[in-house]
Amino acid sequence: MERIEEYLEAIYDIQENERRIAKTGDLANILNVKPSSVTEMLIKLRDLGYVDYQPYKGAKLTRKGEEVAKKIKKYYLALLAFFRNFLEIDEEMASKLSCELEHHINEETFIRICQVIAGECEVCDTCVHEFLKLSEVADGEYVVVISPASLANVGITPGTKIRVVDENVETEKGVFKIDERLKKFVILSRF
Repeated sequence: MERIEEYLEAIYDIQENERRIAKTGDLANILNVKPSSVTEMLIKLRDLGYVDYQPYKGAKLTRKGEEVAKKIKKYYLALLAFFRNFLEIDEEMASKLSCELEHHINEETFIRICQVIAGECEVCDTCVHEFLKLSEVADGEYVVVISPASLANVGITPGTKIRVVDENVETEKGVFKIDERLKKFVILSRF
């Protein structure tokens, strides 16, 4: 499936960026394969219902193919934002990792990544998730969505309710001052 997704994503990019049908030569150059391999794959993609393909004219995505391509693109962009903006990995390595992983994550993993990068990415037109970093919240009650395992000993674990008061965190285990470096790794939702 990974190879199919690469083709669909390449066709999608041509359609979106250049507003035209993807030609065999375009795909051969982008994917670094022989034109004959592209032709074989386009026939396979046509038979699977992912593309409308006409020899010597090119291919365009069907609705089914576009859905898959958009999903893969969304995963890539979320991973890129996570590696680049959250983990502060350099652009080249972030792009390489994102490209490799985009074919192996599922929707649940995507949502978890969104929880971490919410507000710091431009993956979706509107973010359907409202998540906050502990480092940025005002006083109030919250539910922990994601937290480092090292905070479990003070009662900060996914699913637990906490109260933030004067930059301190109140849990079932007491009131704690959390190191500023760890706060950005604690993701919360409103209670």
